[in-house]
Amino acid sequence: MNRKILLFLLIFSFISVLKSSAQTEKIRFGMKYNIKNHTYEILDDVPNHKMGLAHGTGVAYVKTGSTANVNVYFIYDYINGKGNFIENYVIQMSDSSKLSIKAEGFSFGDESNPLFNATVTIVGGTGEYSGIKGKGKMSGDRKDILTENTTVNLNFDLEYTLGN
Repeated sequence: MNRKILLFLLIFSFISVLKSSAQTEKIRFGMKYNIKNHTYEILDDVPNHKMGLAHGTGVAYVKTGSTANVNVYFIYDYINGKGNFIENYVIQMSDSSKLSIKAEGFSFGDESNPLFNATVTIVGGTGEYSGIKGKGKMSGDRKDILTENTTVNLNFDLEYTLGN
């Protein structure tokens, strides 16, 4: 009986160590996308208050030259180009693996040259990225006002672990 308990505790401890030792990895990558669809409403509560949603497509790239296709979906609440946004990215790798990321942030600067900062959460993945968890930061800019065909440039700095 004591051997069974001892064996159980040994196996349980070994599994716990394996789970807790999932190594945290870091990744930095850039993203460039163009706004494809954009709808918004001007609100009458304060001057230049705009709420809207948009969809864009583009490419995520790392320094090694690897690229992946990206779909971006976001909603925003801006006054004179400044305000809060929530952005979701679906990154499709060439091997059909996907990575889903959510950013919650703030646009600052001015309406024609805004800058972005956001906290980022990796919300899931498939294929090679099944079981991924992580977080990090995003920053970026665009040189034009928010309309269809506007180009957005972003940089991500993330930490993640893979596991099931």
